[in-house]
Amino acid sequence: MAADYTRGEMNIASQKSTFDGFIVGTVWISLLMIVTLLYLTLVFAVGMDWMGSLIGVAIVGVVLGLVTSMKTSWYVTVGGLFVFGLLCGLLSQLFSVFLAG
Repeated sequence: MAADYTRGEMNIASQKSTFDGFIVGTVWISLLMIVTLLYLTLVFAVGMDWMGSLIGVAIVGVVLGLVTSMKTSWYVTVGGLFVFGLLCGLLSQLFSVFLAG
């Protein structure tokens, strides 16, 4: 049994693809956490305007995507998060105007 083994002849394609997928998922989650925490920190801890911090965080997200060589789906996600944040901010301001009278 042990005599049949030859070093370097095992097919490791499935292990390699699993590991590559794990690394890509880890990078995605890490970058999403960085972008989210940066936005929340700028708005709530620093007291920066929500629109300025949203634009700044979108720029940081694009730069992080360029640095880590992310695919197009990363930039679509950053754009989607920007639009989502924009809509939530505008709705929040609209409701605060109506509540304030």
